[in-house]
Amino acid sequence: MKLGNDPVSELFPTALETSVLEAFARTLGTAGTTWLAQCRGLRVVGRSHSGVGFVTRLEVPEDAAALDAESVGRLLPVHASHPALREPAEFLVQLRRGRIIALEAFCFEGNWPDDESGFRLVGLR
Repeated sequence: MKLGNDPVSELFPTALETSVLEAFARTLGTAGTTWLAQCRGLRVVGRSHSGVGFVTRLEVPEDAAALDAESVGRLLPVHASHPALREPAEFLVQLRRGRIIALEAFCFEGNWPDDESGFRLVGLR
């Protein structure tokens, strides 16, 4: 189990974070292209681990288009199963003025798995 903040040398999007952010695009219909454009240019500025999940703080380029309020309202949590968890983990995004500022992940029971490669996205439309 990892606790605390990642060192600066480890501040890059993980495979899990990338997959989850791409999954959010599928919930947005045509606004998904705006979302993906933000994701392509994002930079990780910090990540902290709580033992039951993490929060990754993100920054998108100044020139990236923002999502409109209607699209922001369509963003629903993304879930992923893992063999070490009894219930799927939940992923949420935080936005400011239609722009991604953070990705939060947490599990409802137990500790966050050390090996994130076992996560599989579930329930996507």
